[in-house]
This record gives sequence, structure tokens and C-alpha cells, in this order.
Amino acid sequence: MPRSTVTICFLSRGVPERFAALLELVRPAADEIVVAVDERGDVTARIAELADTLVTFPFTDPPERALAWLHSLCRCDWVLRLDDDEVPSPALLAALGDRDESLTHAWVPRRWLWEDGYLADDPWTPDWQLRLVRRDAARFPGRVHIPVQADGPHAYLDAPLYHLDLVENDYAERAAKARRYERLRPGVRLGGMPLNVAYYLPELHERLAVAPLPAEDAAVVAHVRAGVPAGASSHPVRRATRAEIDAHWTEAPLADSDYSARIDIGPPPSPVAGEIREVDVRVTNLGGATWPGGLHALPEIRLSYRWDGVELLDEQFRTALPHDVHPGETVLVPLAFHAPDSAGAHELVVDLVQERHRWFGVDARATVEVRARRRAAVVVTQPPGDAEYDQLVDELLAGLDPEFEPVLVGPKEDWLRDRFGTAAASRRPRDAERVYVVRRSEPRGLHVFTRAAFSLALGGLLGLERLH
Repeated sequence: MPRSTVTICFLSRGVPERFAALLELVRPAADEIVVAVDERGDVTARIAELADTLVTFPFTDPPERALAWLHSLCRCDWVLRLDDDEVPSPALLAALGDRDESLTHAWVPRRWLWEDGYLADDPWTPDWQLRLVRRDAARFPGRVHIPVQADGPHAYLDAPLYHLDLVENDYAERAAKARRYERLRPGVRLGGMPLNVAYYLPELHERLAVAPLPAEDAAVVAHVRAGVPAGASSHPVRRATRAEIDAHWTEAPLADSDYSARIDIGPPPSPVAGEIREVDVRVTNLGGATWPGGLHALPEIRLSYRWDGVELLDEQFRTALPHDVHPGETVLVPLAFHAPDSAGAHELVVDLVQERHRWFGVDARATVEVRARRRAAVVVTQPPGDAEYDQLVDELLAGLDPEFEPVLVGPKEDWLRDRFGTAAASRRPRDAERVYVVRRSEPRGLHVFTRAAFSLALGGLLGLERLH
């Protein structure tokens, strides 16, 4: 079997002398080096000499926008992506030559340099980064702080990657970066702070644990930080276009004409209130773009629904397409939906959505008759675990009128739910039409109560509410 190959790729706008030193460090470990330089940066002679593929590109936020395009330039079996302010340890470079071919990807611990060592406590350690991936296993959401994803067997390498940002940039520069990232993806918090502030501004933390670098790692970090003469370059460099980059960006919106489809809803079921059911839907792609299929498909084009006149439910499911749907193609999809909690005729409205962008606006409608729930409370006086008592509960549940949905009421409702496979609660549901009590003392372990007699019979058992 031929030996697999590895590409090391970079997006760069950093100090060219430092970046050239970084390329010198990784060159012996790479079968291919791919470099994309932000057009605001410099392409020097030494960088051009060390790179197998060199291209400039117009930068637009988010930084992850260009990653899928960068990945498309790589030709080897494996791809390791580094930033130009990161230094791989000798152990990480050695791991590239000893790859486990049964894996699809590997995570690498990133260590944030600070003072004369690296930050060794929360939130900087551990900071696992998915950086080494088989070329055909990667997918790129293209969103801030979600750079790459992969499925399959993987490993966590004990081979660090060192981040230079905190020691190469002053407080003001790092604060500006934190604000910029926060605008791109607001609201993500870590350790009581905005995520980017927590990482980029260690000065705001009360306590910092700094661990020393191993001597071999400290030497390569020092070499990269010192840089090497780069020299001006006359090497012709191809410039990528924004359209070329965005053709690979899965977070890009579709063209307006591609939000075109026809949806046909099959005969709907008649669910009980609050039930989760499915209805067959046929969807035809009337636009010019292919919709990707599968749970992890990007861009995320899904079928979903709403209930006309019903406030948004807690669970509003998205249903993935079963396979890629090409222009003009029709696909059959069982659409999962959560029925309203109230009985009666409700109008189901089905549409397609591109997540974080827009609904297609091609509504299809169907009337769904939702039936009222009929529930019976089954009161148990102890948690599961006693075989004799549990058998009494099993017998009751097996013989219950099938029109009634049982709800076990008793201590440790999670245990009850797991053991008996039915809904459980610590208090009787208000809408229970019947109440059963399982007692060991009775020959068949069972009392049946009407709603009116329930409170007298239980006498406050389990702290249940009185019935009126």
C-alpha cells in the first residue's frame, strides 16, 4: 500500500520574517506546503521559495470563510492547518510521519504562550484543536470558532501546538481582536466572560498558572519568533477572487432564484395532542443549486414547519434531506413534527429553510386533526429495584386500557422512566382521567380510583396535590 502524504497549509497575514521561519521549520515534515496570503500582507522571496502553492486572496470576515477554499488547494491525503502565529512542537511534526491510517482525524492541544511559559489553567488548558484531518473527511461550516468538522475514528495527540498571539501582541491589539470576534459571533461566554475576552485578555483573570515549556519546544518557539531574513520577491503570485473563495463557503446565502421549490404534503396522520409524528412530503427543487443531503450536510438546507395560529412550540424539528437534491429533482421525505398541545383542527405549514439565512417562502399547508390526550396516573410507592413489586407495575401497564397513556407517579421518576419505558413524574398530571395505585399488600397490588375519590384514598401519599 503506498505511503499516505500530508499537506501543511496556512492562511497568513503575519510578520513575513517570522512566517518564513515557521515555513522552514515545517518544510521537512510536509509533502506539500500550501500558503494563502491575505492581500494586505507581504509575499517575500523566502516564503515563495518554501511554498509549493502560493496564492493571495481578498480577506473578508469571518476568518473561517476562506478555510474550505484553502482546503480545496491541498492535494495530499492528510491536511494539517496552521495559523501563521502558531508553532508546532517537534512532537507534532514527528507525529505527521507516524500517522495512524485507521483514523480520519486527530485533535491537537493548543497551548497559549504567556511570559516565559504557557498558560496551564482554565480556560487555556486544555484547548483541543481539530487540525489534522484526512482531506476527504473534512467539512467546513465557515462560521466563527467552528473552523472544521469530521466524523469517524480519531485520536487526541499528546503533541502540542503553541499559540503566539498573547506574547506577540499587546493588550490593546488583543482587546481589539476580542471586540471584533465578539461582533462576528456575539453571546458566547466562557468562565463568566465573553469567550474571546476570556482567551485573549489573561490580564483580566485573578489567577494565572504558567507552566514552563520543554527545552526542545522552547528552542523551536524562540527560532520562529526570531524570524529569518525574507527578502523582497519578484515571484509572480496568482490572486484568488472573492467568487472563487465563496464558491467553497458553505455559509454563503443562495442566489435569490435558488430559493425556489414545490412542496406537496401527503395525507397527514391524526396525532394525539403533544405527540411526535411524521407526514410524507414530496419536495421538488425548482432552483439552480443542488441541495446537499444528510444530517451534516452543508449548507444546512432543511425541511421544517409551523402551526398556523399556534405559538412556537419548544420542539420545532428540522428534517434533513435524505440525499443531494439536484435542480429539477423530486425527493420523498418523512417530515417529523410535534403536534400542538390542544385538540382540534390545526393547519400544518411546511417550508424549506437555509439555517441562519432565510425561509424559502414556498409554504404548503395541510389540516391536521389533533385528538385530545387521555392519561392515567399510575401511583407507585417506591422506586424500581424490587423484582416482586416491579412485576406488579409491569402487569398493570400491560393490562391498561390502550386508550389511556400511562404516567408513573412516584419517587425517582428518572429511574421509573428508564425501568418501565413510560412517562414518569413526581406529581399527578392535572389532566389524568383515571388514577391507579400499586400496593404490595393487595392480592393484585392494585386500587382503581375515580378522580373524586383520589385524595381521600391516597391520604397525601407522596405529597400529591389534592383533587377537586
